[in-house]
Amino acid sequence: LPLVAAAPLLGLMLGLEPQAQAGVAASLLAGTPALTLLGAIGAALTAGMRRGGLLMAVLILPLTTPVLIFGVSTAAAASGGTVPFHTPLLILCALSLATIAGAPFAAAAALRAREA
Repeated sequence: LPLVAAAPLLGLMLGLEPQAQAGVAASLLAGTPALTLLGAIGAALTAGMRRGGLLMAVLILPLTTPVLIFGVSTAAAASGGTVPFHTPLLILCALSLATIAGAPFAAAAALRAREA
């Protein structure tokens, strides 16, 4: 959340146009919940393991790739790319909504399986 708040200020420092700054902030705002909740799933899967960091990276990185791709696509479209801005933003919002709906159940199942 601090990065989302700081994005317009950093955009000013980099000389981005106001429309591009708004697009970058929107992509950060839409993609942050998805990445956070995917991290929660990875933390639940590796809870209690001694060296779970590498396992978490191997399990979660393939799931974060679409979020990162559509986030970059949204930011590029905001700064004058060839794709309309709303298309990757809507897909990014759909990915965030899907993780908001599914991540608590996946994390609970992972923790329950860890106990057994």
